[in-house]
Amino acid sequence: SLTTVALRALPVIILGGLTSVPGAIIGGLIIGVGEKLSEVYLGPYVGGGIEIWFAYVLALVFLLFRPQGLFGEKIIDRV
Repeated sequence: SLTTVALRALPVIILGGLTSVPGAIIGGLIIGVGEKLSEVYLGPYVGGGIEIWFAYVLALVFLLFRPQGLFGEKIIDRV
């Protein structure tokens, strides 16, 4: 359904940057590769289903350290 697509796209948009289309494409590639690598290498240690929540954890880490995303514009407020 459309809700599932939107929930899968949210971490991609956060990772790439809300204002950057190329950033969203690169973010999608990073999340796709990261999900599969984490499934293969971390899956046996954590248990199954890591590909479901991996993208959201990665998005939270990016929100903590780089809130504008990989290619997003940094907003500067001048007073």
